[in-house]
Amino acid sequence: MKQFYCLALFVLLLSCKENKETTAENLDKTVQKDSTNVKAATNIASNENLVSDLRPDEKLKTLEIYADQVEFVNFDGNGDYALFTVQKNKKLVSFYTNLEDAGIFKRGDILDVKWKMDTIYEAGEGEKQDFGEWLITAKKVKDGPVSLFRKKYKNPIKYYSDKENTYTADFQDYLSTEVEYYLANSKNEAVKAAIKNPETNFTYAIEEKDKGGKSYFVLAISTDVQHNSSILESLYLDNETRNLYEYDLPNDKLIKFE
Repeated sequence: MKQFYCLALFVLLLSCKENKETTAENLDKTVQKDSTNVKAATNIASNENLVSDLRPDEKLKTLEIYADQVEFVNFDGNGDYALFTVQKNKKLVSFYTNLEDAGIFKRGDILDVKWKMDTIYEAGEGEKQDFGEWLITAKKVKDGPVSLFRKKYKNPIKYYSDKENTYTADFQDYLSTEVEYYLANSKNEAVKAAIKNPETNFTYAIEEKDKGGKSYFVLAISTDVQHNSSILESLYLDNETRNLYEYDLPNDKLIKFE
């Protein structure tokens, strides 16, 4: 009789273990299923609420192709995704792109672009899925001020820096474009006169400086005419926002250059 009770107890314990394991397995499957449903619901919700400053009043759809005319600002191919930044209605928008010729445009060029809303993955834990503007094609329809400036002013603009070797070729070209953008758009009469003089050679020095708790690249533009050099203007380029400022020396303040 004692042996019978022991056997019955063993069978009962084994049955409980199997039920527990089965319950745990079912729970795990349920959790996985719920997680999948939540992720799918999140993606659908994100897909239904797509917005872009290019079309602020429209409800956008993934993979649908849109066409817009924009002003080119900058190309940056150094991150996880290459960024092609444009401006429309005074709003900046950065397209994600893998176009091989995305860096051929100059700031201010007017472009016809085709683009779509598509998936991106944010770096970090779990690579969070999101949606963003993807550039499909870009075609220049009008020269901007930098392109026009390069056609008129043929002399190369040289630069100097104590940290010259630490800057990539792409970043040095970006700084030169910012200088050209200023020269092409400046209302300063001294700048206009210097550009008209065929003997003028422009140079600029690069310096990194903090002002008002913010970090800037200072671009000191100089003119060299018949070996007579003089500083024409000092520009401050915000290291974070990339906004460009003229320096008001008498009042020791920065004035945003539009």
